[in-house]
Amino acid sequence: MSRDEAVELCLAALATGTAYGFSPNHDPDLMVCDSSFAQNANGDLHMWRDWGLVEAHFSRWRAGDPWSCDFFMVQAHRMRKPPKWKALRRELERAGHEVATDDLRTADQENFRVLAANTGVVVATERAMKIHLPAAPFPHRPTSRSGAGDPPIREVATSGPGEWPAWLDRLNPATGDWAWLFGHLHALHRDVPDQRPAWTEFGLWLFEQARERAVWPAEEWAWHWSRFVLERPGAVPVGVVARECLPLLPMNPAELAGLPSGWRAITPDQVRRSRVTAALLRCAFEDVPPPPQPVAALAELLTFADRMGVIPGWRMRT
Repeated sequence: MSRDEAVELCLAALATGTAYGFSPNHDPDLMVCDSSFAQNANGDLHMWRDWGLVEAHFSRWRAGDPWSCDFFMVQAHRMRKPPKWKALRRELERAGHEVATDDLRTADQENFRVLAANTGVVVATERAMKIHLPAAPFPHRPTSRSGAGDPPIREVATSGPGEWPAWLDRLNPATGDWAWLFGHLHALHRDVPDQRPAWTEFGLWLFEQARERAVWPAEEWAWHWSRFVLERPGAVPVGVVARECLPLLPMNPAELAGLPSGWRAITPDQVRRSRVTAALLRCAFEDVPPPPQPVAALAELLTFADRMGVIPGWRMRT
């Protein structure tokens, strides 16, 4: 790959959240079309594939479950001379992309975020070193609460539903703090598996509170909730995830078919809406069990799901 091609890869990744046309919402099996990767694992629940300049990181809830891609990382620091951030930013802003300074920084590096694609970049010595492409298409919101002095989630979750409303009213979490709450709950699911029914019941209640309080826009709530219940089979009846997600798709089939190719041709608004559409489609298709016959609403979108690399759940299980 020439230097110009590598720089263009960085720009396309930042602007669209994709690398070589793939996004983290693609099914992992599609990413093996270039088999020149090294595969590494950290136990049974985390693995990554390394193509040199691009890495794809995967996780799953249980051994034997299908892999789910969490994010890509463009390892620009592996280039002989990583691109200058100011030049990349100038090109992005010229194309209409808004770039914000991230709150995470150290003495020798800064972090920036391209808002439409929700992508991030680590900058050191004025050069782009790492570009983060998350599966989550929604804005990064920093957590403002340290948790100091709050009752541990473990105690709250097992105290019984009658205690939960008063606890949440006292806590009065800000928007960014909800991710903090669910992060603690995720750790309990992982570390204390014998009480998973209690963690799931508490998590479902928390999500309903988040919906009632309009913590997130409807499509963002649906995505967070869907990822939660899909990782916990049986938490809700099959088909409920698809019914939640499909009415909230920001793009219809005609708009999806009309998306231009090339990062300079697609507008920031199209980037944002297409990424949300892909993420919600991924959740909806993962919800469908075998036999491989989708409901009518999903069948209509199957062509566009294939185009976007979103593989239906029944195919992932076969």
